[in-house]
Parts: sequence; C-alpha cells; structure tokens
Amino acid sequence: MIRLPATGYRLPALVLVAAASRVEIAVDALQHDSSLKVRTQAAIILGQRGAREAIPALRQAVASDDSAAVRLAAIGALVKLRARAARPTLAAARDADPDDSVRDAARRALDALGAVTVRIEEPTGTPSAHAAVRSSLTNRLRELGVNVGDTGEIRLKPKVALEVADSGGRTVISVKTSVLTVDGDGHVEMMEGTAQATANGTLSEARIASTSDKVIDAALKGICQDLAMKLGRR
Repeated sequence: MIRLPATGYRLPALVLVAAASRVEIAVDALQHDSSLKVRTQAAIILGQRGAREAIPALRQAVASDDSAAVRLAAIGALVKLRARAARPTLAAARDADPDDSVRDAARRALDALGAVTVRIEEPTGTPSAHAAVRSSLTNRLRELGVNVGDTGEIRLKPKVALEVADSGGRTVISVKTSVLTVDGDGHVEMMEGTAQATANGTLSEARIASTSDKVIDAALKGICQDLAMKLGRR
C-alpha cells in the first residue's frame, strides 16, 4: 500500500496561506510602495483576485493616493469586487477628484454598482405604532426611487413616540419620529420629524388607529425626502 506523506494533507492550507500572503503583499504595496507603477499593479491584482479584505485599502487609495493612475486602478478594483460599501468614497471622487478621468471613472463605477439599498430595522418606541412606521418608511422611500430590501449597505433605525390625549373635548394625536441612518463605515446621522392632528370629540379606537397612521406618515414625510436626497448623492 502506498502511503502519502503527512505533509500532503496540509497542502490546501498551505495554498490558502500563500494566497493570503500574496493579498497582504499587494495591500502593503498599494499602501506604501513609492512606485506608482507598483501601486497601480497592486490595485489591479487585488481586484482580479477578488480580495474583498482589501476594500478598505482600495478605498483609501481612491481617496488619497497622489497618482491618478493608482486612483483609477483602485476604482476599477472596487467595481470588480462589487464593493457597494465603497459608494461614499466613489461619490466623493466623482464630485471632487482633481482629475477629470478619475471623476468620470468614479461616476461610471457608481452606475455599475447600482443604486443604494437600505434596510429598515424593527422600529422602537410606542409598540402600537411600529407597523405603521415600517409601512410608511417603506412606501415613501420606494415612491422616491430608493431601493428598500432585507439586506442593504444603509441601515435605518426608526423610533416613534405616539401620544393620544383628550384636550378640552378634543382628541389630540401627536407623533415624534426619528430615524438613525448607519452606513457601511459606521457613520451615523439622525433625522427627526413631528406631526399632530386634532379632532372634535372622543374618537373610537378604529378612528384613533387610522388617524394615528396618517399622522405617523406625515411625520415621516420630510425625513424620507431628506434621506432620498442624501442617498441620491451617494
């Protein structure tokens, strides 16, 4: 019987280690080599190898490398890697890079990566208002051309405070909403909205529920418009 040497069983691991080492070498070259040709080639190699772990280094190259050739190569690599999380970096290059070719490449890259997708997390705050908040956010953002899905590079974390009060023979329904947006880099931004409705007399539970949904939608209208405008620049 022929026995394979014990080292034969470690070959797949050795191959993986070698591949990882080549990626690390390419990342190091991209970040530190003084030759623009070497940095350019390193960016190309990272894209060809599907090295998603190199996305932060490629984004940094797009943002700050002195050579337009390197920035172009890094943009191309990000597109190959389908690095949707790099959209803010690409948008900044599209808007402000000093080189026309880099701005054009960044614009094409954004088009190739497709529109931003947002994911709406479970709302917090008044429990009875959660479903209305999620429904309003989803419908309004889609009407404004924003992709809403179960997965997305932008997370929305809504919160709602709903108050129903009797004030001098009138029913007053007040809503305060806020939405935290969290992008792939962990950057957080908060948007807030309020709305109120007043009706004569005491409303039935069904009328309170339907009116509350409308007030929630009104409170979220401006938030959704602002969010769609911001996402349109990414």
